Amino acid sequence: MDRLFNYSVTLNYFGAVDIILNLTIAFILGVLIAAAYRITNRHKSTLPSFLITLVLLSTVVALVMMVIGNSIARAFGLVGTLSIIRFRTAIKDNRDIVFVFFALAAGMSAGIGNYQIALYGVGLILFFILILDFVQFGVSPKNSYLLRFQINTANAPEQRYLEVFRRLLSSFTQLSVKTIRMGDFTEQSYLVKLRKTSDEQRFISELSALEGIEGIVLIAEDKGEEI
Repeated sequence: MDRLFNYSVTLNYFGAVDIILNLTIAFILGVLIAAAYRITNRHKSTLPSFLITLVLLSTVVALVMMVIGNSIARAFGLVGTLSIIRFRTAIKDNRDIVFVFFALAAGMSAGIGNYQIALYGVGLILFFILILDFVQFGVSPKNSYLLRFQINTANAPEQRYLEVFRRLLSSFTQLSVKTIRMGDFTEQSYLVKLRKTSDEQRFISELSALEGIEGIVLIAEDKGEEI
């Protein structure tokens, strides 16, 4: 039994202390990555299962890297094993994909025992993520919305809703116009910004009160939520 144990340790090139240290570091890095995701995702709903997945993914990948070691045969064997697995969970946000790869990279660096890359690399990237979140990089200005509505061209002339636009909006830009319902209606799309003195409900109410206007949809650009 001792011979078998010693053989397996030699085969994997990792001792008990190395295994415990690598997995612990991978776990801690996974927790930090999940925490950064939660902090920077505070404006949207977050699935607890995704946070747990980031932590476990980092730890499991570290274990996989130790199993592979320097063996090319084991690496190809792992690829063959994973090729029969089908992942059907759709990732809707590109940002989630980045965090998945981030957890993978953290687990790989911890698994091979390169603590310098693991700690400094993950720490620096986490710092960059928090900086981008702090300065709101790429976030749309507040009170900016995507507006879509359908209008009966015969009963609702353009001047009527443009009057509402001028009173309640600080700016508006037409994005598209297309004909629908056999040419009786047109669907208008605008990029609009509300005045500080107006709000979404007032704007929608006044626009809905106009005859011939239907299907009003107002989407907040900074949240991606329909109002």
